[in-house]
Amino acid sequence: MLFRRRAASAFVRKLLYFAIICGLLWLLWLGLHGVMSTGEGDQAVEALNEFYTMEQSGNFGGSWELFHSQMKKKFEKSTYVQQRAHVFMQDMGTDTFTFELGEPQAEYDIRTDQNGEELGKVYRITVTQHYKTRFGNFDIVQPCYVTQEDEKWRVLWIYKDKE
Repeated sequence: MLFRRRAASAFVRKLLYFAIICGLLWLLWLGLHGVMSTGEGDQAVEALNEFYTMEQSGNFGGSWELFHSQMKKKFEKSTYVQQRAHVFMQDMGTDTFTFELGEPQAEYDIRTDQNGEELGKVYRITVTQHYKTRFGNFDIVQPCYVTQEDEKWRVLWIYKDKE
């Protein structure tokens, strides 16, 4: 009887040690993950998610507000809203889409077009939009860029030709 109690007690003790070690390893992993990650990539993904969530619901005016100033020069707000609504809702016959965002990848000195100014550090995130239209189901895959401007995350598309 005494032997059984000691054996059970030893088992419980080993189980407790194992749980403590697992917990400490988990905390160490979380700490290292937090130290090694600046969090900027996650913030860029959040900004792009907000942009495409607005586009998904047809709030093209709201998504336009998240554009970088270089994009706002390309599109007046009213023109952007009309064209996006026309192409996606009227021409394709769909009123929404689903989307997936890829992993952010830091890039440097990107230009939106041949004559554009360099942007410094940006995050390239691949966006896949899934459409169900009167013309069938299809995907649009587009690399998008997110960078900080006036301490806010802003969305860009690249227009320069591939080299």
